[in-house]
Amino acid sequence: MSPFASSPAVRGPVPQDGGSINKEPVMTSTNLPVPQPAGDHAGQLRHLTRRLATDLADQLRAQPPTGQIVDGARTRLHQTINRYRAGDRADDATAIRLSMDLRIVRIRDEAWLASQVEPIVMTALLLDVADRIEPEFLAPVGSLLAFTAWHLGERDAARRAVEQVLAREPFYSMALLIQMALQLNVPAGALRDRMPTLGEIDIMMGPPQPDWLQPLQWTLADYLEAAR
Repeated sequence: MSPFASSPAVRGPVPQDGGSINKEPVMTSTNLPVPQPAGDHAGQLRHLTRRLATDLADQLRAQPPTGQIVDGARTRLHQTINRYRAGDRADDATAIRLSMDLRIVRIRDEAWLASQVEPIVMTALLLDVADRIEPEFLAPVGSLLAFTAWHLGERDAARRAVEQVLAREPFYSMALLIQMALQLNVPAGALRDRMPTLGEIDIMMGPPQPDWLQPLQWTLADYLEAAR
């Protein structure tokens, strides 16, 4: 499903304490490939992705309140983080839908903050999601993976993740930002004090606006056109 499935990645157990960055890391770069879905499962994932994308595109065409979509995505994100924090994992539908949610910049930025606070938990979550999604939904997931790898000191893994994202979407802003930081040898810790809080993001972005959903709508349209 994802190009990460055949690439070296940062993998390891998810600690029950959430993997605080102030504790000794328990995740190391083992250069193990992310398992590819078995043939039947891969087909099931493609079918499920088409169904979820179609349903979501239809829902968005009905112009529901933006806040309703954003609130649902935020709830799904935090419920999924809680599952991985507890050593569990998301089901296929949740993983695929979360990859779509992350096309909403407000949701991606919230996941970005979570990746700074709990990089090990988020790495486990993102790798698991990346293994089950179609390439059209890869950019935010891959960029967040690049960030967590960079944050954990795995610069080579971060660089590979960025390259894979930009090979598909050359102008994806988060990937470009991380690529620049890596090229300039900026330490990940330098960003720590500059990241806004959730409250500050809410103030900067204001209440949910319909244009927040446009990147998601464009991605769904491109995916469904290609999947015909």
